[in-house]
Amino acid sequence: VGHFPLEGDGCVSGLFHYVWNKNSNKKSCPMVNVPDTVVYKYRQPAYWYFTSKDRSGGVKMKNKTNLGNAHVEATFCNKPAGSSNEIVAFYISSEVVPNKGIVSTIEHFDAVGLKDFLMNHDKENNGILQRFVDGKGTNNAMFRAIWSPNVFHVERRTNGCNLSDKRISMHQRVVTFEGEEHFSESLTVTDTMLGAQMQRICESIVDHCRFHLLAQGDHASINRMVLHFKVDDHNRIWLLWCSSIRLSSDEPAAGGTNRLRDATPIDIANHLVVPEHIKRYLIPATSTVRSTAGGGGKGAE
Repeated sequence: VGHFPLEGDGCVSGLFHYVWNKNSNKKSCPMVNVPDTVVYKYRQPAYWYFTSKDRSGGVKMKNKTNLGNAHVEATFCNKPAGSSNEIVAFYISSEVVPNKGIVSTIEHFDAVGLKDFLMNHDKENNGILQRFVDGKGTNNAMFRAIWSPNVFHVERRTNGCNLSDKRISMHQRVVTFEGEEHFSESLTVTDTMLGAQMQRICESIVDHCRFHLLAQGDHASINRMVLHFKVDDHNRIWLLWCSSIRLSSDEPAAGGTNRLRDATPIDIANHLVVPEHIKRYLIPATSTVRSTAGGGGKGAE
């Protein structure tokens, strides 16, 4: 795992390798589910992580011979039976933009769009292509969890449009944190049972990564991180990606405090946008197309 950076902002893809790597019990990170996720390095698919469907479960990695475009397309386009939407995947990548810092761009695809992306588009920035998880409820929702040893906070952002309403642009139905605020509704869910479960997942990741950092002679621990999650119809929590992470030394500095390796504040409201060519699809939602069926308050948890 030494070649997989575990610090920084944007799409921190190195975390997938850490949660996949086996602990002393020969298991991947406990409690973590990862959708089919292809990590791109230097414009090429490099790693494919997924959660096993067999009894042993856990995060697995596909053989590199399976990284061909045709196999990726066939797997990602195999939507669950009963799915009411056409979205099959998204791609997220990060780059340094002058005067803005690190900006992450996310684009969702239907089957036609995914094929075009795989066959015709240069993957200019390192990023991840991830299978789209059909979430709980009728409206697309994403969770952003902010974890530190002393602070934990979870925000749910729910799109205002019914995900299956094809009268509305796919891009408008799917945006959450990457869209302007009027496209979605925000709710804090830290103190719910779901929030507590996400906190346990975060702590499991911290413990698992500490084991591997120590194994490679690095006396350090995750001290801050921001993770994005989704919850499916079976109340299963899926780790989508990490947008910010900081490590601290396990060797206390003067005064007994642990030193942050990078003292830059974590990127809580990470700069997440859609590509320029998608913005024309994002027109203000009106009361005639907005649906509250997938929104709701804490009772929806």
